[in-house]
Amino acid sequence: METKDVTTALATWLEKAQALVDKGHERFPNNPRRVLTLEPGRRYVKVVCSDGPSSRSAYCFVDVTTGDVLKAASWKAPAKHPRGNIFTDALGVSEYGGLYL
Repeated sequence: METKDVTTALATWLEKAQALVDKGHERFPNNPRRVLTLEPGRRYVKVVCSDGPSSRSAYCFVDVTTGDVLKAASWKAPAKHPRGNIFTDALGVSEYGGLYL
């Protein structure tokens, strides 16, 4: 898998995931808007959801070797089983984070 393909697919996936988060925000317009950002690591890219400078949580993880989307087990680690893939239409996330199995 080429790095450029992963980068492009990850950017497209992030736009779709942000759209889900924004759609959920429409129900509660008085709450701060939640924004998804990426924090790259060696094997996993951590997707962080923040609604201010002091409120951050691990939204999910993306395995850059396979493109698998993994639910966050904690701030530092993903869960074991993939929930979706950045190369398919199955996002593997909801407005709150990685899907449950």
